[in-house]
Amino acid sequence: MGLFYGDKPLVKKHVERAKTLVEAGGDWDRRNRLKAYEGIHLLTVRSYNLGAPLLLDSLSTFTSYELCTYSSLVVYSVLAGSVSLKRLDFKSKVVDAPEIKAILGDGEDKLLALSGAISAGPSGDDTMDVEQDPQLATKTTVVNLTTLGSAVDQPEAELAIDFSPLSLLVTSLYNGRYKAFFQALAQVEEQFLNQDRYLHEHKNWLIREMRLRAYQQLLQSYRVVGLESMANDFGVTVDFLDR
Repeated sequence: MGLFYGDKPLVKKHVERAKTLVEAGGDWDRRNRLKAYEGIHLLTVRSYNLGAPLLLDSLSTFTSYELCTYSSLVVYSVLAGSVSLKRLDFKSKVVDAPEIKAILGDGEDKLLALSGAISAGPSGDDTMDVEQDPQLATKTTVVNLTTLGSAVDQPEAELAIDFSPLSLLVTSLYNGRYKAFFQALAQVEEQFLNQDRYLHEHKNWLIREMRLRAYQQLLQSYRVVGLESMANDFGVTVDFLDR
């Protein structure tokens, strides 16, 4: 209810209380639900570096459809990871993550992810529970990846969403295709940031951080770079880049 009404202090208070209760004896399902709740709370207070690991871990175990759709969770996870993770972690947890490939990928990668041929496996916190009940390893991914929109846990089928701008954002940032990255960022703003209740109020901040991430990535490769050359790489004017 606190998330719905945007009451951040209330959410923080009850997330801390829930964490205490889970540590005192919460089961596997509640631990995973709490990851999603805390991850989205951290998203709403711009703690992307803390929220990204929780949201990404939630992708393979998500059942909290009262909180948001699975598609929304993918968007939150990808954006939080893109803006906060170091390049190596960004590659393994976002670019190559099977749960994300199942949604954003195309062709063979998507088929492999959906079929379960590639899997990120359980997160560190889940290891003990999976060892005690091996069936949990299969229970957690099937609902999200192969029956998206039709699972019994999810009462209503999700509308078809074009994730191509988000996919282009991820691949172009990682591969250093900055002109395509800026174009994808504009499309992501229009299609996702403007439409989402949690992301909309942080839209300008998030876009600025994503631009800075790309600038830093390019500048790390050179000792000196001219404004004209850099502006050309990003497909913007020198004035825009200077500002």
